[in-house]
Amino acid sequence: MVIDLTTLPADRVPVVADLPPAALDVPADDFVVEAPVHFDGEVERGSAETYHLRGRLTATLSLSCARCAESFPFPVATDVELRFVPAAVERAGLVPAAAAGDDDGREMEDDDPSIVPYDEPRIDLAQVAREQCYLALPMKPLCREDCQGLCPHCGVNRNVATCTCENRWEDPRLAGLKSLLKDADGSAPRE
Repeated sequence: MVIDLTTLPADRVPVVADLPPAALDVPADDFVVEAPVHFDGEVERGSAETYHLRGRLTATLSLSCARCAESFPFPVATDVELRFVPAAVERAGLVPAAAAGDDDGREMEDDDPSIVPYDEPRIDLAQVAREQCYLALPMKPLCREDCQGLCPHCGVNRNVATCTCENRWEDPRLAGLKSLLKDADGSAPRE
């Protein structure tokens, strides 16, 4: 869904949309959008061609667990508050007065994620939804906090089965010392 900002009928317009999963155009390796993404909010016209998009975005994603590689549902419910500013104003580094909320423009911070520069006066809700879903992703997605992961030897999912693999790790840097002990005793090294 694309909102044409030049044709807004009022200074504040409600926006309610259900975006189909395909509209987000996300690579399947990143995550899968399981159901339509719902946005409920409003667009408010500011001065000097600035616009505020506020609302709540909800979605259900399918992520791959970082430990066991199984897919699991991940609900997203996030508040959206973005300011759309003409690209020329953004390049100049000033936010128009109404967008800043004071009497004169103020310096824009380089890392302010709420400011979105635009070349054409429109808001692509699918792009906004895609960005918000990426921002909601955890650094290390886990199907559950106590996920046991995969066995490093046989690959079995330890959440659903047990294996008989021995999880003994030997430091390869000590292999030379171990062989010296074996040679000195004439027998196998002691454990």
